Amino acid sequence: MNTSVFQTFFRYVSLNIMGMMAISIYILADTFFIAKSLGPLGLTALNFSISIYSILHGVGLMVGIGGATRFAIL
Repeated sequence: MNTSVFQTFFRYVSLNIMGMMAISIYILADTFFIAKSLGPLGLTALNFSISIYSILHGVGLMVGIGGATRFAIL
C-alpha cells in the first residue's frame, strides 16, 4: 500500500467532518420541528437533552478509544 500519511490523515479528517455535519444537520432539523410543535418549552427540554447527549457521547468515545488504545498496547 503506497498511501502517504497525508492522504490517510485527510481521509480520516474528512470522514469525521462529514459525520459532524450530519449530526449538526440532524439537530437543526430536530430543533425546527420541535419548535414548530412544542414551542419554547420543547426547545428548553431539547437543549437539556442535547447537553446530556453530548456528555454521554464524549464519555463513550473516551472509554472506547482509551480501551482500544490500551488493547493495542497490550
